[in-house]
Amino acid sequence: MGDVIEQAKVILHAMTLDVPAGSKLYGVMPGDEVKVKATIQYRGPDAYSDTFYAAIGNHLIVFDEYWIGWTGVNFAPSDDWATYELTVDIPITKIANFPWTPGWFDIYAKLTKAGKATPRLDNVIEVLLAAEFRNFGIASYDRIPGV
Repeated sequence: MGDVIEQAKVILHAMTLDVPAGSKLYGVMPGDEVKVKATIQYRGPDAYSDTFYAAIGNHLIVFDEYWIGWTGVNFAPSDDWATYELTVDIPITKIANFPWTPGWFDIYAKLTKAGKATPRLDNVIEVLLAAEFRNFGIASYDRIPGV
């Protein structure tokens, strides 16, 4: 029975779930990837190429980017607004930036050449970088009679 439970845990850990923008993504760990999806509309007389770039980090005074991902994107000429879905994977690795890690992180995305950025979403991605414990307490104690 234990093997079945372990296999189920592996399958559930490998599943991807689309979390709507602004909602919390829990339990991201080193070795995972965060898939960032964005939509944008384009129209123009020429084809246009750019880089879709997304970053996870913390915004204190400036945005400190801890994890990043990027991919090339191409927009076709169009005299009407065309909607594009952009996707990039951000690999999560171990970092050590005390006191901010582990914890909750912010995310934003941009087109690098065009300089267009999405609004930043604050405290939406939980990254677990170290072991955590909770609910640790003595469950019982009893006398063991001498032999």
